[in-house]
Amino acid sequence: MTCSIPSTSKKYLLSYLTRCLKLSLLILPINVYANIESTNDEQDTTSTTTVWATEINSSSVFLGDDQIAIKQADHLSDLLRDTPGVDVGGTHSVNQRINIRGMNETDLQIRLDGASQSANMFHHIGNLTLNADILKSADVQVGANSVVNGGIGGAVSFTTKNAQDLLQADEDFGSRISLNYGSNDYQQASLALYGQLSEKFDAMVYGYIYDRNNFSDGDGTPTFGSDGTIGNALFKIGFAPDSQQRFDLAYDFYKDKGDYNPRPDMGSSANEALSQATVMPTEYIRQTLSLNYLLQKNEELYLTSSLYRNHIDLTRDESGLTIRWPGDRLSENNAKNINTGFNTTAISQVELVNMYHKITYGIDGNEQQSISQYGNAEKTKEKAISGAVFVEDRINITDSLSITPGVRYDYFKRKAVTSTKSFDDISFALAAEYDITDGFTLFANSRQLFKAPQLLETFINYQAVTYLDPNIKAESGLNTEVGFRFEHDLGDGSIATNLTVFRTDIDDYIQKTYNPQNHGYDVENIGDVEYEGFEASILYRIYDFGAQLTYAKSDNWDKTANTPIISRDSARSTDIGDSIGLNLDYDLTSLDVILGWNSRFILEEDNVAQDQPVKPSYDVHNLYAQWLPRQIEGLALTFGIDNIFNEQYASHASRSGTVNRGQLINMTDYEPGRNVKATLAYQF
Repeated sequence: MTCSIPSTSKKYLLSYLTRCLKLSLLILPINVYANIESTNDEQDTTSTTTVWATEINSSSVFLGDDQIAIKQADHLSDLLRDTPGVDVGGTHSVNQRINIRGMNETDLQIRLDGASQSANMFHHIGNLTLNADILKSADVQVGANSVVNGGIGGAVSFTTKNAQDLLQADEDFGSRISLNYGSNDYQQASLALYGQLSEKFDAMVYGYIYDRNNFSDGDGTPTFGSDGTIGNALFKIGFAPDSQQRFDLAYDFYKDKGDYNPRPDMGSSANEALSQATVMPTEYIRQTLSLNYLLQKNEELYLTSSLYRNHIDLTRDESGLTIRWPGDRLSENNAKNINTGFNTTAISQVELVNMYHKITYGIDGNEQQSISQYGNAEKTKEKAISGAVFVEDRINITDSLSITPGVRYDYFKRKAVTSTKSFDDISFALAAEYDITDGFTLFANSRQLFKAPQLLETFINYQAVTYLDPNIKAESGLNTEVGFRFEHDLGDGSIATNLTVFRTDIDDYIQKTYNPQNHGYDVENIGDVEYEGFEASILYRIYDFGAQLTYAKSDNWDKTANTPIISRDSARSTDIGDSIGLNLDYDLTSLDVILGWNSRFILEEDNVAQDQPVKPSYDVHNLYAQWLPRQIEGLALTFGIDNIFNEQYASHASRSGTVNRGQLINMTDYEPGRNVKATLAYQF
């Protein structure tokens, strides 16, 4: 089958993908007939369709086996909100903000195919430009529990798919086409072509387009300023010189374009009150070039290494505005954040002094450039250089007891308008595990923390009017966790459960406060803060049925001000509170159907600023079903309903609360209402 590729515009690309799907379906009777013949010969007819999904691995939930999410995700929240201790704030495509235990993305180490996503683009826009559809896996470290990762709140590592993930056994080339429709109010399409080019080389080309209109919230109120288009192209070439090594060279281009409201982190009512129905032509582009290397020599050595350049570019046309607006910004304005760096992590397993050692060690280096320009004005350029080396050693003292000491050295130098200053520190960690039985383990760990003062946000040129305390210190602190893991084989089923209780103390907490007198920021250490809570989960499986129940609790407190932790972007508080999750799934093997149900119950959060309303409770319920008919190999039909009961709600990690600007303005960023969605995919 061949399809000539026309113009790459949205209209023609959607038409092209639809036409390719129609041509592909003409081949289906051949596959049906082949499977019928196999049935007559009493051969195995189980479909070999590769499940197009994202594997979610988290330190806060003990699953026994890996969990695969079939969620037709069009936003990171669709993937990560089921993870205890994790939320994703924001509803707009340019405002996806991962939150772990109440800490935002600037407190986390986030990577895509090894490339650092560290940025501080704009306080009304998030820093992540990721397409959930092409993600192979998301590894989530809830909390800073190892010296291997640098974030004081945890780490998230995303990996995209490659040709080897998609090729079937004895298959040299393949393709997959997918069409998706959502009733509230979008459509998307993707095409992947992949193949084994030679014995040692493989390649994949992937294209994706997402056309979105303004969605309606749970009350049926249409939003405005979110109508736009996302395009994503990924090119990957793999080279495996032998069975122990692999190189992956990837170029990832992502573009989000539309007429967007001025404050995508706020709801429509706030944007209307502050700037009427104004929208601005906006482009948010990411280009990631990465080279990844894997070396695996049995249990002796496992090594991964990445070289990368990650370029994020935000452009907004703010010219010609008739509303009240800063005079120096009535132009087409641009901000760039460029991360260039490398990281290497190795794991060696050796026996020393009759004890088994699993040693993890590595190095990390990154240069972050921040460049902004209003119209034709002079560019503002800043730079941050960071590096780290680390090592930890898991030592099996006995068959039941292991301890893991670790040490990490961090270096950070900021070359900014506000200061040129260096920060560094050595931090230590210690962990222990004790196996009471084969399936019951107690654990405890503690790790020192370090975070230097970061660069100011890029898009808004506040550098000249911002005060950075000349005696500012890097944040330090301690994260401590204790808990247990338990799993038991029930014969026809299994049970797995875990509990993690944590406390995170941060000393010399750095806060950025807007100063209306000079229209800039004051950045200084304000004192000490603390976070505490727990994550718990239980998973039960019997035959083809599975049920998972989770509970996560997180509270924070500013010990100096004796208030919740408050930031410019979280007027109520940064506290995300308590959440309960319920996931049910049932595999109807005889019908080739998987059924699933997901519920999230968020409790009221009253740990808010004195003049702010509480964050209200809410519950949201979703269902999904997927059919992989063995008679039509390669076909997958997926159906889902998000927010079944049309709940009007806002995530506790999203912008909410009120502000007085001559009138009381509700800033709440309400989530979409009910969305019925369906995906038709064919892999051949």
